[in-house]
Amino acid sequence: MRYLGQAKYKDGVLQLPESVQLEEGATYAVLEINGELWLSPQPLDPDHLTEVERLAQQVIHEHRQTLERLAQ
Repeated sequence: MRYLGQAKYKDGVLQLPESVQLEEGATYAVLEINGELWLSPQPLDPDHLTEVERLAQQVIHEHRQTLERLAQ
């Protein structure tokens, strides 16, 4: 996983950081996993979607554990 910067939502448009290189006119699936938004290339077949969700939940869980340990 790599952090690419902050996106801003303004006037109905999601503004992505310059570090995000997307193909002009490409369509992306927007996923909500544990209350977090993720972008993924279209189309998503059911098996790929299941794997993305599993991995995302794992990453979120590990990140939260790390934050909790740091807060102690």
